[in-house]
Formats: sequence, C-alpha cells, structure tokens
Amino acid sequence: MAGSHLLLETIDEPDCRFAAAWLFRTAQAQNLWTQALGDPDFAEHVLLLHADGIPDIAAFALEIFGELALQHHVAVMNLEEDSFLGREFGLMERLGFFLCGRGSYRMTMPKTITLAAVRRAALEVESTTALEDGLEVIQPQNLLQTFPKAEAEGIRARLIALRRFNAVSKYETVLLQDKLDHAGVKHR
Repeated sequence: MAGSHLLLETIDEPDCRFAAAWLFRTAQAQNLWTQALGDPDFAEHVLLLHADGIPDIAAFALEIFGELALQHHVAVMNLEEDSFLGREFGLMERLGFFLCGRGSYRMTMPKTITLAAVRRAALEVESTTALEDGLEVIQPQNLLQTFPKAEAEGIRARLIALRRFNAVSKYETVLLQDKLDHAGVKHR
C-alpha cells in the first residue's frame, strides 16, 4: 500500500527572510492561479481542481508554516483528511515550492513563478483524474511520494533526531572553537 501521508520539512535553519520570500512567492502563485481561472476555456479544462472550491495556495502555505512550527520543522500530513490538501500540495510541489529527497518534501524557493508554470502545474495535477465508484476523482498522491502513517511517523522521528544531532554538533563545535580561542591556540 502506497499510503496517503506526506513528510514535509523546512530548510535546515529557517529564517524570517526565507519565510517572507517564500510566502510572497506563494502569494504570487495564488494571484496567477486566480488569473488562470479567469480564462473560461482553461477553467473548464481543469474543472475538477476547483469544482467544489478553489484551492488556495497562499492560505495553504501559511497552514504549512504553522504545522511545521508545531512539529519541530518536520511534519506528517494526511492527504485523505482534506481533499484540498492534496490538490494544493500537488500544485505547490509542481511549482517548485517543495523538493523531494530523503523521503520528505523540503521547502525550496522556486526561481520564478509564471502563468505558464501555474497552468502546467494545474494540468499535471488534473491529469491524475481517475474513476472511483463511477465518479471522476483527482488523485494527486499518484504524483507524490507518500507513505502509510506508521512509516511516515518513523521517518519523521529519524529526521527530527538527525536535525537535533546536527544542531548539537554545531553548538559543540562553536563551544570548542571558543575554548581554543580563549586558550590562545592557533587554528584555521
């Protein structure tokens, strides 16, 4: 079973400049998404993406930040809890806001966001449509690396431990450097 849970991570040392730029870029993507839906032909072509409500990339980006802050910068999200979650994350991943690696999706900064890129992302997410109980359903998890819940939680625990180890190692290096400086030991 492929599962329905995603792992999300912030950058190693998130700062306010990255957060502001990332959120600003998601707002740009949202504006372009709204603009794309203003084209009736395009809106009709991706109707399943917005038939029961328009995915809000910018609002979802804020939700992700909040979730990551609460969960030690590594979060597990269940795509089955909310039909918008998969669509919004699928759009963001396709636009370059997340890069898959180490079993998780890591926040990244796309170089640019264009109307063409937003349309392409929407078409790619829409392309996951399949018949389920006689209804057409978008299945963005088919584009994404997902896990069963227990496996996702296990990977999350390992990633948090690795982040803590790296943080302690950096702190100990700084302490050792200070001791060497204080002792007058020359170093590189």
